[in-house]
Amino acid sequence: MTKTAAILISRQGIHPCRTTPWIVQLKKAIHWIHANSYQLYTSIGLQTWEMQIFYAQQANLNQKIVIPANDTTDFENMRQTVLTQFCLDSKYVQFEMICPQGSKTLQFQRDAKIITNSDILIPVSIRKKGHMETLIRKASAKECLNDFRIDYHPQKANIAYRIDKDQLSRELPSLLSPYLIHWTRASNDPWPTEIKFDYYQAIASSNTYPRSAIAGLENMLTHGVIKASARHMPQKTLTVSFSGLIPQKAVNLMHWRARYCQMSFEPYGIGIEKEYAKSMGIQAVQYYKANGKPINIAPWLCQSIGRHSDWRMENEYRYLGDLDLFRIPREKIICFCYRLSEASNIQKRFGIKSIALVDC
Repeated sequence: MTKTAAILISRQGIHPCRTTPWIVQLKKAIHWIHANSYQLYTSIGLQTWEMQIFYAQQANLNQKIVIPANDTTDFENMRQTVLTQFCLDSKYVQFEMICPQGSKTLQFQRDAKIITNSDILIPVSIRKKGHMETLIRKASAKECLNDFRIDYHPQKANIAYRIDKDQLSRELPSLLSPYLIHWTRASNDPWPTEIKFDYYQAIASSNTYPRSAIAGLENMLTHGVIKASARHMPQKTLTVSFSGLIPQKAVNLMHWRARYCQMSFEPYGIGIEKEYAKSMGIQAVQYYKANGKPINIAPWLCQSIGRHSDWRMENEYRYLGDLDLFRIPREKIICFCYRLSEASNIQKRFGIKSIALVDC
């Protein structure tokens, strides 16, 4: 019977790349497991687990993947999804189901199951006094290989913008037409246009985090589509959001949202001339106070003014479904970038007028 090995990594920063220390050590540990004919025991749901699936797939390493599921039907659906998302060869993969007792205890159930059932533990980056360290201590009788262990240093968020009015481009006031602007930001997950294999392959081959806001803007222009999202939308309706604010005012709303580990939005966006945008079906959001939700307006066009923030400040517009950029005349579109060099590159590559928000 093949012995199993578990590579143990505490929760890490969400924007890694190939040179991130835990990624470097993880790759070495994968090679060791393969060379010593162990089966990798891993799971899904966190980058630290899923990066293992990717590297194991690259090495044709046998792996056992734990899948949280509510029942056998859910498990089978998830199994097929994992096979597809990671481009896995089923002959190298086994799956095990775990029925979570609650979202708050899922990580403890999953990690305890993997540690308990593994023959050898390979710690890489373990947070002191964290639950992973506790589980390792409880499993002290197990064989533990520390050859790839490094100190735990959580990666802090390094995306931040401080755009003063004095820095704003002198070109902005000269814009002749008002625009509705779809602002973007760095993605903490795969783009809607890619599978997880593509996402982790990009991380494994880049010296910087490859899903930045500028990369996201380029991806939308390359595929000619702004993919709709149901995130934070009423009734989970797939929509594309725009702001009617001019860029000079929009930059005041760009801030770090610790709750979601990302910016509200970043200084990268696609603008569509306002009147043309409205002719396409992009509509203004109707804001309402508590208990005053409009009755005769589609739910996806309604938005509470908020309790702690006044969402009316965003002057939001929405479009139902994916938005096809290729059907919009190029003269009706404009791109906004943070720096002059970025705007110049976008204009050269895609033939779309591009403006930097700052003169540098």
